[in-house]
Amino acid sequence: MTPIHYIRFRAMGCTVEAQLETEADGTRILSELPATTETLEACLSRFRPESELSRMNAAAGEWTQVSETLFRLLVLAKNAARLTDGLFNPLVLPALVAAGYDRSFEALQPGASGAQVAVADWRGIELKPETREVRLPEHSGIDLGGIAKGWAAQILVEQLAAHGPAIVNLGGDIAVAGAPAGRLGWRVDIGQPGTDNDISATVSLKHGSIVTSATDYRRWQTTDGRAQHHIIDPRTGQPADTDVRSATVIHSNGALADAFAKAVLLMGSEAGLRWLDAQWDAAGMIVRADGALLATGRFTTFIATEGETEHEITA
Repeated sequence: MTPIHYIRFRAMGCTVEAQLETEADGTRILSELPATTETLEACLSRFRPESELSRMNAAAGEWTQVSETLFRLLVLAKNAARLTDGLFNPLVLPALVAAGYDRSFEALQPGASGAQVAVADWRGIELKPETREVRLPEHSGIDLGGIAKGWAAQILVEQLAAHGPAIVNLGGDIAVAGAPAGRLGWRVDIGQPGTDNDISATVSLKHGSIVTSATDYRRWQTTDGRAQHHIIDPRTGQPADTDVRSATVIHSNGALADAFAKAVLLMGSEAGLRWLDAQWDAAGMIVRADGALLATGRFTTFIATEGETEHEITA
C-alpha cells in the first residue's frame, strides 16, 4: 500500500494541513510547503505593513506595478465580483477595519467599532495587463481574505500533485488533486456551525475545491458589547445580517468557491440556494440559522458512500 504522508503547520493566520500519497520521499516534499506558503503570505497579507498588498493599498488612487502573483489574484477578484454581481467585493477593507477587524484575528482585542463605511465600487479597480499596473479608487483598500486562501490551497495542492494524490486544508479552504488508492476521492467532513465535533455532511472529492464561509467563525465584541463578524455586506458596509449560518461551495476554482460561498451567505437562504443551484460549475449546501440543512441538486452527487471512511479531513 502506498503510504500517505502528513504535515501540519501555521500560516496565513490559520492551521494548514496537507496529505500526500506517494512512494517518493513524502516528508521532504511536504516540508517545502511552509516556505511556499510564506512567500504567498508575504505578498498577499493585509496584516503585514511590508507586504505587497499593503503597499498597493497605501498607494490607492495611483498607478502601481505589482507582481504576477498579486495581479493574478486581482484579476480573479474582479471576475468573482462580476459573477456575484458585487456581493463579493474585494474593496471591503475600510469597512472591515471600521468593524474592528484591524489586525490578525489572534491579536484582535475588543474595540470601539460599528461605524458605517461605504464600500467602493469594485468596477473602480483598474488593471493594465500589459504592464501589470493597478489603480485602486482613492481612499479604498483591498482585502483578498478568503479568496487568497482558496487560491493558495490550490497552488499548494498542485505543487504536491506532481508526486501523487493530495489534499490541502488551509484554514477550512480545501483543495484536492487525485484520489487515494482504492478510493473515489478524499473524504471531507463539513463541520456543523457552532460545534467542535458535529458533522453536517461528508463528501468525497477527487478534484477541485470545497470552501465554507460562516458567520460564527471569526467573531469579536466591541467595547459596548456588540457582536461583530468578518463577513461584510458591501451593500451596507456592515457585518452581514443573514439567516445563513454557513455556506459550503464545491467548485473547480478555490477563489471562486470562496466568493460564491460569501455571496450565498449574503443573499440569504432562499435566494442564495436558488442562485447557487443555477451556477453550472458549482454545488453546495447551507446551514440555516434554525439548524436546517439545504443543498443544491448537484451537491448530492458528492456525498460520500458508506464505505469511504479513511483519509478524513474536516472543512
